[in-house]
Amino acid sequence: MAANRVKSKNLFNFRPAGIIDADIVEQEKAMMEKMGFDLDEMLGKMQAMSEEEFLNSLRGMMAGIGEVFNGPLTSEAENSCDHSTVSVPTTHGGDYAVPVLVHTPKALARESARACIVYAHGGGAVAGTADMYKGFLSYMAMDCGVVVFNVDYRLAPETRCPNNVLDFYEVVKYVSLHAADLGVDPNRIAMAGESGGGYICAGAMVHLARQGEGHLVKLAVPVIPMLSDDCFGDKAAMTKHEADNSLGQQKIWRLIAGPGIESMSKDALLYPGKADDETLSKMPPTIVWENEFDLYITEATRFASRLRAAGRLLEFVVIPGTKHGSGMMESHACFKVEREAWRMAMQEYLLK
Repeated sequence: MAANRVKSKNLFNFRPAGIIDADIVEQEKAMMEKMGFDLDEMLGKMQAMSEEEFLNSLRGMMAGIGEVFNGPLTSEAENSCDHSTVSVPTTHGGDYAVPVLVHTPKALARESARACIVYAHGGGAVAGTADMYKGFLSYMAMDCGVVVFNVDYRLAPETRCPNNVLDFYEVVKYVSLHAADLGVDPNRIAMAGESGGGYICAGAMVHLARQGEGHLVKLAVPVIPMLSDDCFGDKAAMTKHEADNSLGQQKIWRLIAGPGIESMSKDALLYPGKADDETLSKMPPTIVWENEFDLYITEATRFASRLRAAGRLLEFVVIPGTKHGSGMMESHACFKVEREAWRMAMQEYLLK
């Protein structure tokens, strides 16, 4: 295992803020007031909902949050990219073609060996669409000088684990095998995703490792990822944000796993944080990316520690003063901090 250890450049050493950034708190309060919600009351209502009611509510919220992602910077970036689609044929869970949106900076249009990021959108793997992320991922493409493959993987409960993870894995494999046709460099492929998409990314890392295919990806970046079943544990041991969201997270895992959730308790395709040491040692070089006050911070920290021990961790990045997904909204001051850090990570670990 020692021979396969990756070497960190130790790029990041953010100091914890200890408190959530004031502008995040103020904007969250204003947004709740505009929508006519009290945050604590809304959390209470969502916790009391049935799984079906919770799913419908979450999908409605994601549709609204998608609008928040869009701003002048993302709109400009979207106009500065060429957009196309690719359909990736799969056979797991029946014949299905996974839709993929492709965002290519116009400045890179004539290049034939471009670096790329294969990305899984957020939404708990039960909500959200690739189209919602068109502006944000166009900005990522422009900012980093890469092509982004924006994967519209199947959602739960219409599909169950592991089909969602395998949708994403098949796209990663397709990009690697068809790199020349897609105009990308097969030696500069990254995979990433945030929140539920972070789970999808991490699950695909597990599958790549099990197939002996970790070498197909130069860099993996699960961002604020869902990784384990910590939410079913004792709230007394949780952070406030973990405890506040634990019942909702339980519903999400049940929707993803289905009736067989108990029998899948040790399955790393459902809970990537439970991958064994041998699997971890075969994963692509990884950056685990977190927010200081994220609801998944504990399980992500543990995952990063285990990857470090397995010799596959490049960086563990924790953006200070931020909550879940704060750095994706350009109205937040932390957007600039997080995007600059992301660009540096891509430049140093993917492009070079």
